[in-house]
Amino acid sequence: RRLPARFMDKPVTLEPVAVVDKKAEKERKKAELAAKRAAKKAGKEAAAGQVDVASLSLGDVSTPGSSAKLTSEQRRVAANRAVTGVLASMPAARDIKFASFSVSVGGRQLVADSNLELTQGCRYGLLGDNGSGKSNVLAAVAQREVPLPEHVSVYHLHEEAPPTELSGVEAVIEHVRAEVERLEAMSEAILEAVGPEDERLEAINDRLSELDPTGSEPRARKILSGLGFADHLVPMDRPTKHMSGGWRMRVALAQALFAAPELLLLDEPTNHLDLEACVWLEEHLASYPKCLLLVSHSQDFLNAVCTHTLWLSGRLLRLYGGNYAKFVQTVEEEERLQLKVYEKQQADIDKLSDFVRVNKANGVASSAKSKKKVLEKLETGAVEKPKLREPSLTFSFPECSRLAPPVLPFDDVSFAYPGSEPLYEALNFGVDCDSRIALVGPNGCGKSTLLKAMASRRVGAIHPAVTVHYVSQEVELTDRTLSMTPLDLVVHADLERRLLIEERDALIAAEAKGEPIDGERLQGPGGVLEQLQLLDAETAHTRADQLLANLGFSDELRQRPLSALSGGWRVRTMLAAALFGKPDMLLLDEPT
Repeated sequence: RRLPARFMDKPVTLEPVAVVDKKAEKERKKAELAAKRAAKKAGKEAAAGQVDVASLSLGDVSTPGSSAKLTSEQRRVAANRAVTGVLASMPAARDIKFASFSVSVGGRQLVADSNLELTQGCRYGLLGDNGSGKSNVLAAVAQREVPLPEHVSVYHLHEEAPPTELSGVEAVIEHVRAEVERLEAMSEAILEAVGPEDERLEAINDRLSELDPTGSEPRARKILSGLGFADHLVPMDRPTKHMSGGWRMRVALAQALFAAPELLLLDEPTNHLDLEACVWLEEHLASYPKCLLLVSHSQDFLNAVCTHTLWLSGRLLRLYGGNYAKFVQTVEEEERLQLKVYEKQQADIDKLSDFVRVNKANGVASSAKSKKKVLEKLETGAVEKPKLREPSLTFSFPECSRLAPPVLPFDDVSFAYPGSEPLYEALNFGVDCDSRIALVGPNGCGKSTLLKAMASRRVGAIHPAVTVHYVSQEVELTDRTLSMTPLDLVVHADLERRLLIEERDALIAAEAKGEPIDGERLQGPGGVLEQLQLLDAETAHTRADQLLANLGFSDELRQRPLSALSGGWRVRTMLAAALFGKPDMLLLDEPT
């Protein structure tokens, strides 16, 4: 498919570099816009007071405020989200500040009466526990549920690019073309309604200059190449409808980087990226000249990219200067000083309490009375004991059976999808109970496919007694499982109990047919029936409850349906289900 003419590279003639007077250039652009306005109004009735400028969206690259662009899950959450905030910065400013910023979902307060500053040239890392509200903060800003000025362009990476006939390159460039049209429409509306003196026109003109389509294709290809597109893997000229969800997510990320909005919101941008693409993205974002707000669980990524850290804790947003390492150092020092102040106050209170008690007993009432007033004043102004940051989960891998090697031998194993080139040929290696293997490689080379094949027992001569649990990269839940609580789902996933029931039923069926069976295995000490008695439903609930508590689930979270849990808590639920079944082999695909 040919690109629109306006996006084709134009021949460039090299000329001596001239010094440009920026002020004069802006005045020239204002004059051009004013002339354009006059030409459009020629032969028309003046409609200056009839244009609703506020109703026009200016620079929403992905129009995130439109519910049509949101997934069904995002629409459901947005319908239950209440957001308040006051714009504390100037309406025409590019540096944004919200006061009294609050977010709640389904009546549960996530952020309460906080300040949120988003300054150009700053790159913020948003930190917080699973379920604390990080993704909801990004969504609230992106969907303009707070009074974000219309002249501030924003992009929220929250879904993959749609599958269309457009190639990856065309999808990236077409995306910017739509923004240019919106900017031009907004500029004309402001000129007609207000005039060329409106301060917002300066931001619009600067943005239009940035989005000049001349030479756009090489820049788009450079970004896509950095994100891993290559002819031998996934060509960037392939239509997006023939790309997987992970590659279309890369196209969406390329759209964000290519558009370079004034406010870029990224939620776990390194998902679906291999190591080389992560390194490239890290270097690219480390020099992002505008405002970046990102959520990531990679310490290295946060340290390399961020200039500031926003910590969402106790329903408050706290701003710290520096990257993640600096944040940890600062918070540890704060906690140490707070604990020192608290301990000194408690020592003073104990000392005064002893003095008052002793003097009362000795009949020195006047001295005891004066010290009691000091004690009461000290107790009134005493600080609370600081809550130190502690690990929120404790992994405890249960004991499982240990089989003699080889447990899963690979002898000249090859694999290919029908009609495709082999993903791998003549694999020779072995997996035993003591193996701890990291599977690495570029995207598209078949890492997840190999894990799925191992879990399905379709490759390798896997030992028949081995129990395997595979934790997928994507947490895909059905309507039925979304209505379950973490406790119910984990108990249901008791792999050991299900396998024992299957073995019991198979032994009983064989015995009924008169086939020879191992009676000791069925009814002997430690046999199937005895093990099932030990794994009754009540015991299973107790074990599951304790396991979820070790993984950081509170009593309330353990009883909340999965549909009301954040993505992080859903992943923890899947990990709990994997551990609960006591599998002999764990296959984890991007577990963090």
